[in-house]
Amino acid sequence: MNLGSWPNFYIMVGGAAAALTGLIFVAVSLHASKVLGNTLHRDRAWSSVALLMSVVFVSMALLAPDQPTWLIGLVLDLIAAFWVYRTIFAAVRLGPAMRATERPHARWQVEWIAWMAWLVALVAGAIAITGGYSVGLPLVGIATAGMIGFGIWSAWVLISEPAG
Repeated sequence: MNLGSWPNFYIMVGGAAAALTGLIFVAVSLHASKVLGNTLHRDRAWSSVALLMSVVFVSMALLAPDQPTWLIGLVLDLIAAFWVYRTIFAAVRLGPAMRATERPHARWQVEWIAWMAWLVALVAGAIAITGGYSVGLPLVGIATAGMIGFGIWSAWVLISEPAG
């Protein structure tokens, strides 16, 4: 697949995601007992690390030299499928805890809308790349930007909410 001018973007987002993964560990370590003792915070910490590592894996897949398009597409499809599954799991398994928390419901709604936006972009981009369509590159770019944004937001939540 011809990446055109996209390699620099994926070098940047992959490096940023790798660095921001450390921020999640810092955020958790500031309030470790409160984060680990709360189902929602514990899940947010885990999913944030997995989310940022997924951006690193997306970047690796797109930047690995001489890879056939079908293989790049397969890797992206697997990452997208994982996050579709993970989103359904979180909605079903964590939904009651989300509704019971003292956190404003509007904040949850905004988070879910933002989450679904990057997830749809990731799925659509992965499918497009699998089909050999270069329109998938900007879609995956939008998805990775959203994933990084969500990782940063999650770090802030893990620093501020457990502190009370």
